[in-house]
Amino acid sequence: MSLETFLVRPSNKHARPAVPSELKLHGLDRIGSAIQIRSHLTFKTPASPADTVEKLKTALSEALELYPPVNGTVVTKEDDELAIMLDDAHLQATPLIVETRDAPYTGDSEDLSPRQGLVIPPNSTIFTAKVTMFSCGTMVIASSMNHQVCDLRGFLDFVELWAQLTRGEPADSAKIPDDWTRTPGRFFTPVEGKVSAPAPFLVGDTSGALGKMMSVPSTVTRWRIPAAKMAELKRDLSPNTDDGDDAWISTGDALVALVSGAITRAREAGHVERVGRSPLEQGMEVVAMAADGRERAPRGDMANGRYFGNFNNLWSIPVSRADLASPTPAASSRVAVAVRKGIDQHLSPQAVANRVAFFDDPDNLAPGRVSWAADIILTNWCKFDLEGPKLDFGWGKPTSSTDGSGTNTFFPPAYSVIKQQKDSGDVILLITVEVPGGDALKTDVLLTKYGTLL
Repeated sequence: MSLETFLVRPSNKHARPAVPSELKLHGLDRIGSAIQIRSHLTFKTPASPADTVEKLKTALSEALELYPPVNGTVVTKEDDELAIMLDDAHLQATPLIVETRDAPYTGDSEDLSPRQGLVIPPNSTIFTAKVTMFSCGTMVIASSMNHQVCDLRGFLDFVELWAQLTRGEPADSAKIPDDWTRTPGRFFTPVEGKVSAPAPFLVGDTSGALGKMMSVPSTVTRWRIPAAKMAELKRDLSPNTDDGDDAWISTGDALVALVSGAITRAREAGHVERVGRSPLEQGMEVVAMAADGRERAPRGDMANGRYFGNFNNLWSIPVSRADLASPTPAASSRVAVAVRKGIDQHLSPQAVANRVAFFDDPDNLAPGRVSWAADIILTNWCKFDLEGPKLDFGWGKPTSSTDGSGTNTFFPPAYSVIKQQKDSGDVILLITVEVPGGDALKTDVLLTKYGTLL
């Protein structure tokens, strides 16, 4: 077994526009704390591991030159603003850890990650990576990015560029930002005047509701829904046109309804205490979802690598608790229709522009001024090909990918991450609920109809 750390600095191959020495983070960057986004990609080791490591180092160096913000340090300023500092005092070399193990690969684990724990300590490097080679010929490339610097889309843009350069292909400058400032409003029609807080955000709320709910221990479950069952789910939950209902839902809407309903029913069956949740008497559950907003820019000039930062637009809708609690296709169909209407309302170009304007407002940047709360939180990653050809480093696309979480990783209750394997069309879900509701979640009548517990 051997372990070596290389400190990689940016190359000097390209004539790119100058970058400011300080990039102030946008309000959308500051919603969350400095947690890491992780990716573990599994490959078959190429014939020459030594050459492979050298190619990875050289390509990473070039990728760092093309993505200057990744070389800096996230700093809290005296005025409590957060910024990526790129002056000489804050530029850092990026660690690339290479480990060789005299043992076969037995599956993903947290110790394959380049850094442990969910929260990244202050002054850490923005990006770091680890390559682990096993005796059986399997190799894992694990990457970690500071979530305050970018969202999953931005993270993948950088890792895909690293893979492209490792393959020996030139970078496409049209898919790399020219402007690194955190000014997403430039892609949208300017909004005049003050903008009220968009759901689920709250101004001046000091209840700490979300923190209370998210600190409750949870049961973590993982599920697979085959492509054929996904098609069946959409058919079962689509509104009945014979009744004159012309509403349309997507497969994703049906999936959100299925997951949200299963969580609600598990909570009720387990008599879960309503800690940090909506008042019982309202009869509604607030369902929050995050969606990449780049493709909502009206001129179409924000997607395809043109904006590096956090642009996951968080939105929410109140949904009937009675419908969520009912394990019937008809009730779940009503939930799916509500989700579709919420998407149409909250992710329109104007709604996204309003959300950006709200976080552009200097009055909303003070620490603790803006908070948010929800009863159920979902993240849909199905649009991202996490095992696709863009993540081929030169020896074929990944044979598998994970988010690097293990059995000891803490996840809040009523939380779900949804992914899709593009080759098979199968959907992989992480679903959590408070511990008293764990058994009910695992045996939910609708969830088990379509999905298999892993």
